[in-house]
Amino acid sequence: MGFTDCLQTTLLGETLLSIHVVPGAKQSGLIEYDQWTKSLRIAVKARAEGGKANNALIYVISEILNVPKQDIEIISGQKSRTKKIKISNHDEQLIKTALKQNLE
Repeated sequence: MGFTDCLQTTLLGETLLSIHVVPGAKQSGLIEYDQWTKSLRIAVKARAEGGKANNALIYVISEILNVPKQDIEIISGQKSRTKKIKISNHDEQLIKTALKQNLE
């Protein structure tokens, strides 16, 4: 399971995800795990203007992991395609399971 390299756990038990966003895509969703950058590539339909792609990214992650949007926060990379996402109040094992199902 190489995709788990994109996950980190904080001392408070929150999960951090390394993400590379592809804005302006035809379809939104999880594309792949990039083993070189150790990040998930996620496509969003929204363009990268005015925070639209960031909002779309939070929505897509919420759908993929089945977690509420209020538990997802972009903690770095607000104006970059490379982002660090924090997921609060959820077990890392459940997140791994959801990612594995979506990557197969």
